[in-house]
Amino acid sequence: MKLPIFSHTFVFGVAFIPAILVLWPTSANAQTASAPASAAIESPGAPHLLPHDTLLYARFDNVDELREDFAESSLGRMLADPKMKPLAGDVFQTLSELFDNIGQQVGINLDELLAIPSGQVAAAAFPRIVTDEELKRIDEDTKEDDSDEAIRRRIDQKRKAQTAMAGLFIIDAGKNVDQLLDLIVRILQRPIDQGYVRREQNIGSETLIRLMPPRPGRPEIEYFEKDNCVVLGIGHNTAADALERWLGRSKEPTFADSTDFSAVMARCLGAEDTRPQLTFYADPYHLVERLMKRGGSAALVWPIFEDLGIAKIRGIGGSVFRGGDTFDDISHLHVLIDPPRDGIFGVLRPEVVDTVPPAMVPADVTTYTTIAWNFEAAFDNLSKIIDRFQGEGTAKRIFEQDVKGKIDLDVRAEVLGNITGRYVGFSWIEPPARINSQARVHAFEVVDPVKAEESLKKLLSKVAPNMLPVMVGTHRLYSSQAGGKNFSKQLRRPEPSAMVLGKWLLVGDSRQLMERAVRAEGGAMQSLISVPEYDFVSSELGGKLDGEKPFMVSYLRGSDMFRMLYQLADSDDSKSFLRVAGEKNPVAAKFAELLRRNELPPFEEFEKYFAPSGSFGYDEASGIHIGSFTLKAD
Repeated sequence: MKLPIFSHTFVFGVAFIPAILVLWPTSANAQTASAPASAAIESPGAPHLLPHDTLLYARFDNVDELREDFAESSLGRMLADPKMKPLAGDVFQTLSELFDNIGQQVGINLDELLAIPSGQVAAAAFPRIVTDEELKRIDEDTKEDDSDEAIRRRIDQKRKAQTAMAGLFIIDAGKNVDQLLDLIVRILQRPIDQGYVRREQNIGSETLIRLMPPRPGRPEIEYFEKDNCVVLGIGHNTAADALERWLGRSKEPTFADSTDFSAVMARCLGAEDTRPQLTFYADPYHLVERLMKRGGSAALVWPIFEDLGIAKIRGIGGSVFRGGDTFDDISHLHVLIDPPRDGIFGVLRPEVVDTVPPAMVPADVTTYTTIAWNFEAAFDNLSKIIDRFQGEGTAKRIFEQDVKGKIDLDVRAEVLGNITGRYVGFSWIEPPARINSQARVHAFEVVDPVKAEESLKKLLSKVAPNMLPVMVGTHRLYSSQAGGKNFSKQLRRPEPSAMVLGKWLLVGDSRQLMERAVRAEGGAMQSLISVPEYDFVSSELGGKLDGEKPFMVSYLRGSDMFRMLYQLADSDDSKSFLRVAGEKNPVAAKFAELLRRNELPPFEEFEKYFAPSGSFGYDEASGIHIGSFTLKAD
């Protein structure tokens, strides 16, 4: 099956992003083909080449430096471990063979792809320029047909043209620029064979190559090379305008001049002392608006979204840093929100949280998260939204009449009025390893535990009468089993459970994890608060907050998740499943062969490369900020 012309070019550009991050460490070509970063001619940063109204953007700062940092990371050191090299080599070979399915269509193999990038690599999307000539050609194509169908088709073509997106890819190839240009020529030969016309244009002393489409609705394709950097655009004047900006001949503002982009990046770039290796940004309001209006009838729904206040989201962006003595990686995400917080954002009511884990959280949990939220204020604002679209009094009828009539529970008085606003969630890998081994508990701090016990008993009698009480020590636990007699042995059978433990209302999907929480609360087993590993993560979280008061903190023990995947991969059931699936699925067949060829090293050989992670969130006047980090493994 042939890919559309746009897809060929898009795949070519976007394929660099996952390939650079994941695949190059096992490729000898990728290690040797790129020039040292210090020898590269530095091109302008991508934001200075992009239009002011860019809607999507992602950029790797320097691929050569990224390769070096990756080699020093925990994952890079694990792949370079002599005991892991045979497996890593086979993984790369398997992925290389799978990539050939795409590569054959776009004229590129994996080794060629990995060998090319050297400095910055960026991709962006923005509104496409629609020329008067294109609109005129649409009218001319149907001018002899005045039928209703032809008129509808003409209107639809114009709407799609006026809401279409353009793209720009920036690839700094260093001394490999000739290879990149040769690759582009090979890729673009296909649209030429399908009717595109190649033209050359001089802008200053530079040459721009432009491919003109044979008919309306198909985008122009442009590219140029300057200072070992190739800029490829999809859409009218995309690369041409970028070249004008590079040469300083354009008076139009650039993406770097965008106040929203600058505000988001200031919160993400200024958070660390070094330059980020990855930055990204999205303008969700204008992006969704464009996509919905492109859909024709879907545009009728757009006013509803505007009434909800979605325009208050002015931008979402983030950054990723790697390297350092303490951290393997550090990430930041900022959501820029205009005040006041009303409409849909009225439900965003974070508050300062107590970060200390309750005693009930066992020491060996895989994840731990705590959040503080003003649930009553969020509920009030949700009710206003419901009333706005369903009529005044609808929310009151739903929550005070319908819900209370069915389950005899007053949501505001008996539920919201009896929780403090603090939530705690934790998970644990319940043995033996299965696809759904991760069991979870969600806990809400209550004001009056006795009242919470009464409300829980009343609720379960109405909605889950099969959840019967059993005593775990001095605590009453309600639990049942999900699934029937034919439930798969390859899956963990969920056990819906609920109880009041101390000042906490717990609900979960594992009776075993609930019982462990009871034991931890009573001191019969170690709690997370006493684990040195958690204490270290907590202290680093405090440093990253830099005086800000969090509404959320989280902890992850990554080695637990990898252990589950390791055990699944090494099990006879998984190998048998992949072998059977491989009869119809070539991807599964490749990985079944991979597992057959390699005897996995003991898990201890993997475990030493994993360290715990932490994340945090805080609220500020400009929006919501989320950060995370992974410690460097000893």
